[in-house]
Amino acid sequence: MARKKDQYIYSSLTDILREQILSGFIKKDEFLMSENELSKYYELSRTSVRKSLDQLQKEGLVVKKAGLGTFVSPHVTVRKTKRKVLRILTITPSYFVDYCLPFICETFEQQHPDVDIKLLSFPVDQFWQSLHKCIEMGIQPDLCIITDGIFQQLKNADEFVTLDRILEPELGAMYPKLLDGFRLGGGVKAMPVTFSNICLAYNPQMFAKYGIAPPRNGWTKEEFLRTAEQLTRDTNGDGIIDNYGFSLPSTLNRWNVIAMQHGVDFHKPNKKALLDALNFMHDVIYRKRSALLSHMQMHRVAFQSEQVAMMLTTSIELAGFGDKLPFAPKFAPMPFGGTGQTLLIANAMMVHAGSPDRELAAQFLQTACNPDVQAKMGKARFLSVLHPINERMWDSLDLEALQMTGGRLQDAFYQHETFPDLGVLQEVNNEMMLFWEGMESAESCAGRLHKLLTRRKKRQPEGEREARGGAMAGTREREVSV
Repeated sequence: MARKKDQYIYSSLTDILREQILSGFIKKDEFLMSENELSKYYELSRTSVRKSLDQLQKEGLVVKKAGLGTFVSPHVTVRKTKRKVLRILTITPSYFVDYCLPFICETFEQQHPDVDIKLLSFPVDQFWQSLHKCIEMGIQPDLCIITDGIFQQLKNADEFVTLDRILEPELGAMYPKLLDGFRLGGGVKAMPVTFSNICLAYNPQMFAKYGIAPPRNGWTKEEFLRTAEQLTRDTNGDGIIDNYGFSLPSTLNRWNVIAMQHGVDFHKPNKKALLDALNFMHDVIYRKRSALLSHMQMHRVAFQSEQVAMMLTTSIELAGFGDKLPFAPKFAPMPFGGTGQTLLIANAMMVHAGSPDRELAAQFLQTACNPDVQAKMGKARFLSVLHPINERMWDSLDLEALQMTGGRLQDAFYQHETFPDLGVLQEVNNEMMLFWEGMESAESCAGRLHKLLTRRKKRQPEGEREARGGAMAGTREREVSV
């Protein structure tokens, strides 16, 4: 199994570039991006990039020229084979691709020993451009692995096969809510393969170390604040806090859960609800100084190094830690407000309309949602798209904290459902920079955000406003009927 896993983890830049060269995506004599560009593009250190290029040079795939850069060796032979090839385009970085795709590929290869699986990985923010470049160069993908966020950027529904009929039994066995994020042009265009709600995870060892009672069902926002304060410590007496009770990234797929639980509806902005949410975040970050405000990478490192006791996260992110965590994290109910709402994220697979073997591609999707494969993913601590698997693999208290009891996803919404216009996300981020630095009052920031959201709403066509504005209510009705 270890060999299979190593074979199919394409998060390594060496593997990504090797496959792009051998498949002909990067042609003979063509220059690669500079080390600095590769570092930024793939979010890797310059040292890692340099090691990857050195390895490719040892393999005879690239040539380095001082002062010019690195280019593909003119002696490279593009691979040709008489065996069937299933070509999959994936995103990077991706915990799903790293830890779950090997299970799917291994099972599929056992069922189809005459098929070679070829993976090409591209950065999240360049995925659609990379897909179209592949096709222009004659490299036709069969499947794409994407997220719900990337799916919302898809402009042409006809590029991909509608899955409702060809995967009717498989789609019918999934949480209905998951499919809502992947409908376009009148049908389901992508099949979810794993997902997570934004949730609150904690380190039980830190609670035990300081003699603090662990989170419980029904705990209040005030109890959360008090608990975070008790867990925040200067452990070496140098006057600098080095243990925090809570970690809060300033990204719009984390803090807006706190806003939603305070009653903020971004479709119908309410200034008081915005003010309550922003005041709460200022309380925990600056007034009580019990939260670490961080970017996502530091957010993860702090939790992993046991310097943060609680964090807003996803089960996918926790599973991605693998055995790097020196403790077994637990989930706690989120006590930030009375609505119980949270955000939903998902990984999914799509069959490209230009696939030379759509039937084979569909069979790969069927393998991905096979109960045995989904159970293997569950053992790796990823949530299954099949609720019986989750009921069997996860503790009932975890499922309750994840708001997944009874085979339903309670009050969980995709990011695109919560905002009237996804283009407003960057504007909101820009408006909040001073707030996050503690240089602006919650009242001032709430006023500007309210004006921004109200202005965006007025600018939106009436029919589109009604369609988007009803998305959350309509979702609740479908979930109740499960």
